[in-house]
Amino acid sequence: MHDGIEMERLGIPTAAIITHVFLNTAKAMTRMMGVPDFDFVVAQHPISSLTDAECKAKAAQIAPEVERILLGSNAGQRD
Repeated sequence: MHDGIEMERLGIPTAAIITHVFLNTAKAMTRMMGVPDFDFVVAQHPISSLTDAECKAKAAQIAPEVERILLGSNAGQRD
């Protein structure tokens, strides 16, 4: 989360991706860094034990959210 926020501050479009087990930590980090509305993508945990095919399927599943963030649309932003 830190890296994504810092890259955005440098003007580099970023879509930070976390797994759902880190949601509370990610929200706390955005508040601590002064950007409580920083948008990010939440994927289901786990990731590391997935096969290549499962990883590709998960990437395809979250791709629309990544695209939405990178293109700057706030529609559907998480509360």
